[in-house]
Amino acid sequence: MLAALSTHRPGRWLWLATVGLATLGFVALVSQPLHAQEAPGPRQKTESPYFFVKSDDPSTDRLPLKGTDVNVRISGVIADVTVTQRYRNEGTRAIEAKYVFPGSTRAAVNGLNVRLADRLITAQIREKKQAQIEYDTAKKEGKTAALLEQHLPNVFQMNVANILPGDDIQ
Repeated sequence: MLAALSTHRPGRWLWLATVGLATLGFVALVSQPLHAQEAPGPRQKTESPYFFVKSDDPSTDRLPLKGTDVNVRISGVIADVTVTQRYRNEGTRAIEAKYVFPGSTRAAVNGLNVRLADRLITAQIREKKQAQIEYDTAKKEGKTAALLEQHLPNVFQMNVANILPGDDIQ
């Protein structure tokens, strides 16, 4: 019956296939949270991007999100997306913060710039051990530094050291 349908009315066959796939996608999307809640084990959910300030002192100031800008350029099936988020160290001392953000498993990070006040850090790809050594050295010397790592296929973590009081970070 479907073969006859596609021979006489190709538009209808395409419409049925589209509706069927959309329904299947909707069912998968709706059932995913229920399935995820049932599954025991480590947490797999990613949350919105945020900065976590590393400190044993509970009175340490936090870095609240001040704003987000997104610039998207589409070329065929490729989307070039630039996300800029603004935070500010409103505290009274230099801090180190960890920034966790999700990404698509079908996307690639091809660059990273971190702007702190008038300083710009542009990412350079290094072997993991070497990158950690450079970050730790800069941190100990009181320099502003950033280290970006991919922890899961869709979760990235960036550590930023020595964010000075009053610094805006993007």
